[in-house]
Amino acid sequence: MLAKDPGFTIVAILTLALGIGVNSAVFSVADAALLRSWPAKAPERLAKIIVKTPQGRDDYFSYPDYRDLGEQSKSLKGILAYSRHGMILRVGAESQIVLDDIVSPNYFTVLGVNAQLGRTFSAEPPAGSEPTVVISDALWHRAFNGDPSLVGKPIWLTTRNYTVIGVAPPHFRGLQPGVPTDLWVPVSTGYKAGELSDRNNREFELLGRLRPAVTAEQARAELGTIGHRLAEAFPAVDKARDVSLVSERERLREAAVPTLLFMAAVGLVLLICCANVAGLVLARSETRRREIAVRLALGAGRLRLARQLLTESTLLATTGGALGLLLATWLFSLQPALMPPAEFELGLDLRLDASVITFTAAVSVLAVMAFGLAPALQASKPSLVPALKGDEPTGGRPVRRFAMRNGLVLGEVVLSVVLMTASGLLLRSLLYSRGINLGFDNQKNLVFFDLSAGVAGYDGARTFTYLQQLREKVAGLPGVRHAAFTLRVLLSDSEGGRAAQISIPGIELPQGQPNIPIKFNAVGLGYFQTVGTRLLTGRDFTTSDTPSSAGVVIINRTMARRFWPRKDAVGEHITTDGKDCQVVGVAEDAKINQVHEAPEPYMYFPFAQHPDGEGTLIAETAGDPRALVAAIRSEIRSMDQKVPVGVRTLQYLMQQAFWQDQMAAGFVAVLGILGMFLAAIGLYGMIAYMVNRRRHEIGIRMALGAEHQDVLRMVLGQGLKLAALGTAIGLAASLGVMRLLSTALYGVKPTDPLAFAGSAAVVILVAATASYFPARRATKVDPMVALRYE
Repeated sequence: MLAKDPGFTIVAILTLALGIGVNSAVFSVADAALLRSWPAKAPERLAKIIVKTPQGRDDYFSYPDYRDLGEQSKSLKGILAYSRHGMILRVGAESQIVLDDIVSPNYFTVLGVNAQLGRTFSAEPPAGSEPTVVISDALWHRAFNGDPSLVGKPIWLTTRNYTVIGVAPPHFRGLQPGVPTDLWVPVSTGYKAGELSDRNNREFELLGRLRPAVTAEQARAELGTIGHRLAEAFPAVDKARDVSLVSERERLREAAVPTLLFMAAVGLVLLICCANVAGLVLARSETRRREIAVRLALGAGRLRLARQLLTESTLLATTGGALGLLLATWLFSLQPALMPPAEFELGLDLRLDASVITFTAAVSVLAVMAFGLAPALQASKPSLVPALKGDEPTGGRPVRRFAMRNGLVLGEVVLSVVLMTASGLLLRSLLYSRGINLGFDNQKNLVFFDLSAGVAGYDGARTFTYLQQLREKVAGLPGVRHAAFTLRVLLSDSEGGRAAQISIPGIELPQGQPNIPIKFNAVGLGYFQTVGTRLLTGRDFTTSDTPSSAGVVIINRTMARRFWPRKDAVGEHITTDGKDCQVVGVAEDAKINQVHEAPEPYMYFPFAQHPDGEGTLIAETAGDPRALVAAIRSEIRSMDQKVPVGVRTLQYLMQQAFWQDQMAAGFVAVLGILGMFLAAIGLYGMIAYMVNRRRHEIGIRMALGAEHQDVLRMVLGQGLKLAALGTAIGLAASLGVMRLLSTALYGVKPTDPLAFAGSAAVVILVAATASYFPARRATKVDPMVALRYE
């Protein structure tokens, strides 16, 4: 039966494939990012160990905390620790940044992951032994062409050789979705002994495996008791830190809400697709009235007939689902182009696994119920005598069928309005974010050279001298306006950089708090002028601010207002690491990590007084900064070829900073356009169907003197009335639905009138266009032909 009507079949299958495929692709993203279990043996027995503090949840522990928890816990079979870092891998003359996890020796054992080649870590290596590393399958193929003889050989990482002892299996990409781990290093070689014994150095995340027959509640109670003992033993660092855990079931429960919100938008597109196909099925049932009547007259029951029609719908949905999986697979290939710019590989592990295929099958079944059930029940009860005689249907049932088609189109318009409103709000939010004052001039032509001088053996003092000399050489190049250097670059996604523990004379702290942690940057001469950060009061750093001179600091406006609200902060003093520093200037607030963060106290020290083995050279150019990259690289190599160099432009940083906002706005905008396109097709089909049904009536009207514009107005008006009603309902629904987006909006209210008016205008315009073409065709009806029609 479907083969007899190929036009209907192809359109219905392609429409369903579009809706199901998009849903499957988006679900696979949600599954990989939020729902997929830990990549380990028996992942349901794993639990994330966390800390609850008065400020909220904290996922990070010190290594001594990890050891204490591992030694004292009886309900956990094992606890592993891992900390994400970056290293520089050299293969021949090529260097690249790789992401490494510094892990406890039992990391792979607790996870139950074995090496595909070689072995994993087994125990703490003896002191003075050769550093070892386990590399990922992806890095093994990318950098070493899958060389099976690599195990046992050394590779150069940052400052020394590491012996490769194993290659992880292909499916294991680490424990952080979206940011695959390239290699794993044991803590004994990844940290210095002093750093591992420091309880203030909280950089490790912990994962524990429950013993058989032990419940998460029992383990949580035990960890809480151990946490209280640690707080009593080390009150200076562990006070008010309650140790707890999140079981796998609880983690999935927490992920359910964002997943449902994520799927809600794309689910609207599937509903629009189903409404379109339901309209096609209803229209097709009109052409099959005689066939259905004959089946009923020959003894077929309504239930059997409805089952026959549902079987056809199931075949459509099954074929559409299969094509949808192919579409989802193709959409997976677009992931690299959609990832934010980065110096290392990013991307979720998207694949057609059992969960995605099960989801697609479930969506296909729901699609059958959505578009097939009501038309099947409606078509299975025709008026037998008129249908067998081939008469034009009259009476209530045709009216109900036409009302059902109108209702389907009305629903499509409503859903489209909701999607278009959400798209408008996110677009307005993105435009607002683009106009936020970032605390520096994002219109400048800036290029950043990340220099890992410490890798080449430089200490802090030598790094400062190196950067100072390099700055002077680069500043003299043709096309360079200004040059400066800094410890870290704002908006460079490094979690705010380091924090200094400071005390301020006259500032009382909460009981038991010895000092205040405030993040800081170390900058060279001309930094504020180069990046365009304004100094509000006081002075800039000068050549007189040397390691032997009095300590100085520049603070931001938020810090000045918080600690010296009623007077000028310039001239005040702070103490950091036992050294007195005078505030010599106040700078405007600048964004540290991300565009939407709230202002927080921040400090700038002169690089000369706070030297470090790392630094970034910043050059402001007169034209395209990329044109001067080669010349500046040449100057860097002329000073020391051993210093690794990474290059970023300001445009690159801006793309990173706004990537999340752009993806959210783009995702919903694509869904809105797709939904509006499908709704327009549905409206076009309904008006065309109506024109075809009323051709005889139109012929009579024109024979009695109706003008073309009268017919055009009549037909066009019906489509616009339906669109206007759908728009009104959609706007009312959006008032409630858009509140769910409030946390993703910046500078825009969920009831923003411009976004609502814009979406309504777009929907009405598209509806008018979709209605115009069948209405225009109605004006060309020949009255004589129409009067003889059927």
